[in-house]
Amino acid sequence: MLPATPRQPRGVAFVGLASSTPLPCDRCPGRSLNLCKPLDEPRLRQLLALGTTRHWKRHEILFRAGDPASTFFKIRKGLVAVSRTLDDGRRQIVALRTAGDCVGYLDDAGRYAFEGQALTDIEACSFDRRRFDAVAADNPDLAAALSGALSSALSQLGEAMLVVGKLRSTERVAHFFAEMASLHRQVNPERGPLLLHMNRSEIADYLGLTVETVSRSIGKLKKRSVIGLIESDEVIVLDDAMLREIGKVSGEPRSSAVG
Repeated sequence: MLPATPRQPRGVAFVGLASSTPLPCDRCPGRSLNLCKPLDEPRLRQLLALGTTRHWKRHEILFRAGDPASTFFKIRKGLVAVSRTLDDGRRQIVALRTAGDCVGYLDDAGRYAFEGQALTDIEACSFDRRRFDAVAADNPDLAAALSGALSSALSQLGEAMLVVGKLRSTERVAHFFAEMASLHRQVNPERGPLLLHMNRSEIADYLGLTVETVSRSIGKLKKRSVIGLIESDEVIVLDDAMLREIGKVSGEPRSSAVG
């Protein structure tokens, strides 16, 4: 498991943001995704008044499973692994979240159901859950956006179970690369090399495989000219259609989610 030292992240409050002040949302890659998508400027200002912007360094913990789920986060920049750790120390990554996605909202009796760890440097909007829920109760657009994101998150968790439970090892790795390509295009439409931001051990934790099996499966995809390796964590997709066919679970496109 990665070293993870919790700390109090840096934060900047949005409370009292003047109506003439440009919204930080205008520069946010996730502005057109998830919770913020249906909101006009006045409602965005209302939402911003509920939270702060925070930053985490790579490998730092955003929230821990079992801690009170008092806060959730909408990612502005970066990649977060949502995971659960067993008593014997083994970890299963259940989801990857990036710009536009929310993390930390799913709870178990008022406590975080999962752990969120930064795979890259993270910038996120942090919201007090009680205050947010109170505002959402009087804002149908916001409530509907949250409901849709939760449904999407549950669907993606179900797909992750299918990937681990039904796909063969090379199929799982192909599905992972296809997912990373989709995450990349979510914030950057230009095609190019994929920075995975994950080592072989983390990929294994995500796919329910051993490190050795992950490496062998990557080798098979390279041999078939489906992908190419630039560095150990940088991949170029050579045959996108074949990659998606090998790792296919369903034809449903990925959408922004809450986790």
